Amino acid sequence: MKTPPIYSSLVSCLYDEPDPVGNIGRGTHYSVFRSVEWLDVVRAPLSVPQVHDFAVIWDEDHDVRVMEAVESIYMAGLLSPVQFIGERKGMLTVIVAAKFYWNGVESDLNTYVRRLGEIAARLPSGDAWSTQVGMFDRQPGSPHQTELHGLIATDEHRAVTYVRNIDSLWSLGTKTWTARATPAELTPG
Repeated sequence: MKTPPIYSSLVSCLYDEPDPVGNIGRGTHYSVFRSVEWLDVVRAPLSVPQVHDFAVIWDEDHDVRVMEAVESIYMAGLLSPVQFIGERKGMLTVIVAAKFYWNGVESDLNTYVRRLGEIAARLPSGDAWSTQVGMFDRQPGSPHQTELHGLIATDEHRAVTYVRNIDSLWSLGTKTWTARATPAELTPG
């Protein structure tokens, strides 16, 4: 198995498609990343950190500048609700968990969206992108709670099927971390 590339020193790449696979959108392909989070999916503080898996949806140009936005969002403490993120034609599209989108007070969501917009407008490279925020709900009976807002340049039903398949493979979102090996197994013997 090929080792995924390093896109960031803050988040790890678990899976990478460097080029389009199949024929959806304008060269659509994806990578899955993992961060460590001290906030859960609704941004409530945790006493023990969780891991957070999310997908970057690339278009034909595989613009790695989206990772500047990811890192800035992460360092601002805003990454935990993000399920999918992508950039297309100067628009940063952030898709958050529907649980976060509908949780709490509308002013909290408005503040979150405003802060994402401020980050995208002042990226470290000097780029300025517009933002839009949608939501994703993995529950099969809740298609009305998935709004991708142009994350993928294709028909909505194809885009929703695409992201649902990614989520089905990777179980995106925040979750409890479990060790793959015990400390004794890690100790040289």
